[in-house]
Amino acid sequence: MPSISLKSDSQEKAKKDNRRRLLVFILTLIFSIAFFGGVYIFLKKAQQNQPKQPAAQPTLPTLDIRTDTEIPWEKKITCVVNQTLGNSAEAFAGKIKCHGGYSSRYEKHSFSLELTDKVSIAGLPKDDDYILNANYIDKTFMRHKISYDLFREMNPSANIAPISSYANIQLNGKDNGLYVIMQKVTAKVARLDKDDNSAMLFKEPPVFHEKRLENPEEPENYYQQKFPKIKNQDCKAIMDSLHDFLFRSSDEIFAEKVSYWFDLQNVTDWHILLLFTNNSDGLLKNFYLYRTKTGEPFRIIPWDYDHSFGRDGDGEKNLLTDIIDCNRCVLLKRLMESPTLNYTEQLAKRYNELRAQGILSVEHFKEMIKRNEDAMSGGLERNFGLWPINDKNYSDGATHQEEVDLMIQYVTARLSQLDAKFKKK
Repeated sequence: MPSISLKSDSQEKAKKDNRRRLLVFILTLIFSIAFFGGVYIFLKKAQQNQPKQPAAQPTLPTLDIRTDTEIPWEKKITCVVNQTLGNSAEAFAGKIKCHGGYSSRYEKHSFSLELTDKVSIAGLPKDDDYILNANYIDKTFMRHKISYDLFREMNPSANIAPISSYANIQLNGKDNGLYVIMQKVTAKVARLDKDDNSAMLFKEPPVFHEKRLENPEEPENYYQQKFPKIKNQDCKAIMDSLHDFLFRSSDEIFAEKVSYWFDLQNVTDWHILLLFTNNSDGLLKNFYLYRTKTGEPFRIIPWDYDHSFGRDGDGEKNLLTDIIDCNRCVLLKRLMESPTLNYTEQLAKRYNELRAQGILSVEHFKEMIKRNEDAMSGGLERNFGLWPINDKNYSDGATHQEEVDLMIQYVTARLSQLDAKFKKK
C-alpha cells in the first residue's frame, strides 16, 4: 500500500509540472504576439508618416552623334552614335545625312541614319535604318506618332506604320533638342518577301495624280521605287497599269478588279485615319504603297502626319474650318461612287466598329497623350530652351499644353462630326 501512495504522488506532481509548463508557454506566446504585433503597428504607422516618394519616371535616352564635318543634305557621311540610357552607354558606327522636304527651311533639322549593324535605338526594334525626326513645327511632338499608333491599333496583324519613340539628340556633344525616333519604312518593316519578284515598295508614288508630274522628285525613278532597287528591276510597267486602272477603267471593271489591286480593309482603315486626323495632305502623297508577294494586293502605310489634329502642314490652326475632301483621291472617290461595291456602307460599319472598340474615342486619345508625355518627360523643357515656342517660324505662340488642349478640342469636335456622318441606321 505505501508504494501505491508514492506512485500516486509522483503522478500528481508530474501533472502539475506539465500544467505549469503549458501555462508558461501560453503566456509567452501571448506576450510574443502582443509585442511583435505592437512593433509591426508602430513600424507601419511610422512608414505611413514618411513623405511619399515621387513615382519613378522613364529615362529619356540621349543620342550623341559625332561627325568630323557638318551633316550634309546630299549624301551620307560617316558618324558614331553614342547612346546613353541611365547608367548604360553604347556606341554605334554608321552614316548620316539631313532629311526632309518642306521642313528643311527650319534650323532644327531631321536626319536619316544608317547604321553598320542592326541595333536598337531609343528602345525601337533592332534595325540599321532610322529617321531622327526634328518634329519642329509640332509643339506636342505627338501628331506623327499618335497617327501611326492608331493605324496599327485598328488592325494589329495587318496594318503597318512606323514604330516611334523619343530621344534627346546631341551633335558633337551639343544639345539639339527632343526628337521623334522613327523606323524607316523599308522592305523589312513592310514585311516584304524579298525573294519574290512581285514584292515591291514605293514612297509617295504619284498613282493618284491623273496628269504626269512635271517635276518629279526623282525623274529617273518616277514612282519612287524603294524596293527592289530600280537598277535590278524597274516596276514602272506595273505602276503604269495601276494608274490606267484607276483613271481609265469602266465602273464595271473597277468594281470587279479593285480588290485585286488593293486590300480594301487596309484602304478602309487608311480612309478613316485620313478622316479622323483631317490630314488632307495625305490624300495624294505622304504614304507608302507596297505589295508583299505574288498574288497579294497593294496596301498603304501612312507617313508624315503633322498636318493633323487641329493644325495644317504649315502650322496654321485648323479647327475644322477646312475639312478634308476625300474625292480628291481617285481611289477613294471611285470606291465611294461605285454603285455595286457598297463601300460607303462598309466604311460606316468599320468606323462604328472602331468607335465601339474605343480606339476612336476622346478617352483613348487622352490616354495616348499621357503615355507619350510620360515617355518624353524632361525632354520638352530642354527642347523649348533651345527652340523657343514663340519663334518666328510658328504661326502663333501657343505653349505645349495649349497645343495639347487644341488637339483634344479638335478630336472632341471631329468625333461628333463623324458620328453624325456615320450614324447607325
